[in-house]
Parts: sequence; C-alpha cells; structure tokens
Amino acid sequence: MWQAEFASSLRDADTPPPAFLRSASGIHASRRFAVYRNNVYSSLVNNLSDGYPVVAKLVGEAFFKGLASCYVRDHLPQSPVMVFYGETFGDFIDDFAPASALPYLGGVARLEYARRLALHCADQRPLDGELLAAVPIEQLLDHYLTLHPSLQIVESDQPIYSIWLRNMPGMEHYEIPNQGETVLIRRLAQQVEERLLPAGGAQFFAMIQSGHTLGQSAERIIDAGHGAELSDLIRIALESSVQRSLSATADPTAS
Repeated sequence: MWQAEFASSLRDADTPPPAFLRSASGIHASRRFAVYRNNVYSSLVNNLSDGYPVVAKLVGEAFFKGLASCYVRDHLPQSPVMVFYGETFGDFIDDFAPASALPYLGGVARLEYARRLALHCADQRPLDGELLAAVPIEQLLDHYLTLHPSLQIVESDQPIYSIWLRNMPGMEHYEIPNQGETVLIRRLAQQVEERLLPAGGAQFFAMIQSGHTLGQSAERIIDAGHGAELSDLIRIALESSVQRSLSATADPTAS
C-alpha cells in the first residue's frame, strides 16, 4: 500500500521519497518531501520535549534532542491522538547506550507518561465515604473493587519519584533516597496526584486489577511479608475506587 511506502520513506533521511510523489507538472517532488520529512521529525521531537519535561531537564536540551530524534526515527505515531505519543519512550531510554549512566531516566519517563494518561483519562465518580462507612470491614474484604481509570502504577528500583519531585519548582532541595520507589498516579478530581506506595504496593494493586477480592489481595500481601503496610494499602485502594465498586460477584477471569 502507498501509505506503508510513504511511512517507510519518512523514517530515514537517506531513503528516497516514494516514486509516486510528483508535482502538478509531473516533476519528482523530492525537495518538497525532504522539507515535509524534516517538519514531521521536528514536530515529533518537540512533542516529546513537551511531554517529558523532567527527562529533558535532567539531560539538557542538546542531549534530549538527540535522544528524541533517535526515538522518532523508529517510532512514528500509531495514533492520530498526539497526546499519547511516546508510550514506549521509557523502554527506549533503558536501551539507549548514551544514557546508560542515568539508570533512573527510563523510569522517570514512564512516570511522566503515566501522569499524562491519568490527566486525559475518563472521569469516574470516586467511592462515597458514607457508603464505605456503612459496610462492616469483614464484609468489605469479600468485595471486588473497581479502580479509578486514571490509576497508574510505576515501579522502579530507582528513586524515580524523588528525582521527579526534586525537579519541580521550589523542590530543588528535596532529599533523594538511595532506594527504589513505587509510585501510584491518579486523578480523582481535576488534579493529577502522585503517592509513594509502601512495600508490596504494586503487587497489591495488581491483584485487585486482576479480579481478586480485597481480602484475597490482602492475604497475598501478608504472605509476602508486607503485613505492616496493609492498612495503608487498603485505605489507598478504597480512596482510588469508583462508585461501581463493592461488587460481591466473582470475576471468572480471576486466578
């Protein structure tokens, strides 16, 4: 198909433009295509710079431009919705040799992308506090929760949240620990917020998302040796659930 040939020609500046591109007079439009290709690359690099401001700040403008240019060459947009472009940028950074001295960079990119997803997700009404208060805890543990669609979990063996936060205005002196961090990102109202999760947090939320009851998810965390963090995790999960939660119907896909 001509679309595939056109896209393939965009990827490499040394690739000649498709033969079917002609001006009105029948002349091969190689110069015009080169200008178009340059504009496409520039706009995509600028899109990444806008979408990953902390990554750009961490490496500097020149380095980021080179990094983004390499990514764009092999990762043209798959959707016309450009706000979601760069979904694999963090993974690309992990394998980008010139960035190997910054092992946290890919994780910071994934955090920034998760914030973008949370910002643009569908609206859902969070669980009502009065409704929760009316449910005895022993019954609550038997229910399945529906987590808010904005909820994202980013897990890393690097202090990605602290690094990201330190690059926010007024947070230049925020202390960065020497340990990995797991971050929960959500947008329950109009503001995206981030929370550090305690040990076992990623596994706990993965259990809930895969169709396990609150009690089953809690048991798995206790078995993993993270019982001390359980009350915090349950509280965060309830805060992050929507009104359709508290279903007592089993999920046939749960294992």
